[in-house]
Parts: sequence; structure tokens; C-alpha cells
Amino acid sequence: MYYIDFKTSFNKLELSEETFKIIEEFGINLKDIAIGEFSGKDSAAAIIEAFKEVDVILPVVAFTGTDYGDKNIFYKNWELINKRVKNLYNDDKILLPLHYMFEPKLWNALNGRFVSLIIKKFGFYTPCIGCHAYLRILRIPLSKQLGRIIIGGERVYHNGDFKIDQIEMVLKVYEKICKDFNVELKLPIKYVKENKKIKEIIGEDWKQGKRQFSCVFSGNYRDKEGKVIFEEEKVRKFLDEFIYPVSVEIIKRCYKGDFRYIEIVKEFI
Repeated sequence: MYYIDFKTSFNKLELSEETFKIIEEFGINLKDIAIGEFSGKDSAAAIIEAFKEVDVILPVVAFTGTDYGDKNIFYKNWELINKRVKNLYNDDKILLPLHYMFEPKLWNALNGRFVSLIIKKFGFYTPCIGCHAYLRILRIPLSKQLGRIIIGGERVYHNGDFKIDQIEMVLKVYEKICKDFNVELKLPIKYVKENKKIKEIIGEDWKQGKRQFSCVFSGNYRDKEGKVIFEEEKVRKFLDEFIYPVSVEIIKRCYKGDFRYIEIVKEFI
């Protein structure tokens, strides 16, 4: 497993030796490489769809500290996606080897340390929205050294249901965070409504919760019957006054060598 260090990624491109060999062998321009967020079936479908527009994708798994499962599943999923890409596009497209990232102190600062104060200020909290902001923050510096494109697997619709971290207003904030650093967040399956379409893209059945990590916070924003607890104005305030500005500020300060995540987040509570 090759881990890319978040702090180092602001000023140095770290990739596995195998990856650099592939880049050299095929004469790949670094600016032609998009980053593919690599997690479950939706991100797999997004990567496959994105190859309609890009030629080279670097898949990057990002750990949060709240996820659990068999890490070997990522390699199996990579093989599945790579096989599908070759079947669809022949040898015209390249899925680079898997890479990994993890910055637990950043996740903690955004989503763990100040939960009580966040609830007091905004009357609302779920770790999911800040977690997906973390996933973008983590990959933005690396993306800027490559093709400045990040491919995500979020969907507004999920078979008639929705996820609070993937509703339209939340996705716009993630896109805005990336855009502020001249990075494009592409969401190729954003408006795919039915899971059967995801199955068609992947080329085989991939049941929810299988072949991917699970999260200890799964379902935290739902009531006893599984209905999403959602107050639009509170979520919007949380996004506008916390998630967006703190995410941008963290990245700006990190470029200056300031990785005191807790101290930065304190300024927005």
C-alpha cells in the first residue's frame, strides 16, 4: 500500500515507483491525470463514466478513521474497474495503481473536537458533511500537481432516497471549495436516480454495503424509521458559516506551512 503524505503533497508530488514507471513508459503528461476518489460502487461507476472525458485516472483511497473493513477489497475493486475500463475503452484509457491518504488530526479538527460547540452554534450536526469536505481537502493539493480534476461519486438521488452529504446545496459547496483552488470537482453520476443504472455502468451487480468499507456513523442523521432529519436553513448556515470557510482557510494556511488544524477551526466556532 502506497500512502501519499498530505502535508508533503503541498509542495512535492509523491507517487509509487510503479506509477512513475507507467507514466514514463506511456509518456503521460502529469497535467492529463485526474484523481478518482476510490471507495464504493458509486465512486467506481463515477470513475468508469469519467473515462469518457479523461484518459488517465489516479485512484486515491482516503481513510477517515471512522471506516472499517477489509483493505484487500480495494485491490479487488481496482481489478474489477480496470477490467471494465479495458472492455469499454480498449487500451486507450489508463487506470493507474491505487494510492492511499489519511490525515486523522484534520478529520478530528473538522468533525470531532468541537461537536458540542457546533451543535450550540448551528443547532445541527452530522459528521458526514464535514467528512466529505475532508475528502476534498485531502486531495486538492495533490490534484493541483496533476490535472486539477477530482472525480467524485456523489449522487443527488438514491432510488427515491437521499443522503444529507449529497444534496444539491452541499455538493455545490464541495464544488466551490475545489474551484477556489482552481480544481474541478467532476460528479459524473450526480443525477443518476436508480441503482440499476449504476449496475449497468459497472457491468455487474454490486450490492450496497458489500465490497466496500463501512462507517461507524452510518445512518446518524436518520430517525428510528430511517427518515432523514433535515432542516434546510440550519444545514445552509452550517455550510456557509463553517464548512466552506473553514475548509478554504485550512488549505490556504497549509500552503503556508501551518498545519495547526485545531487552532484554525477554533476561529470559526
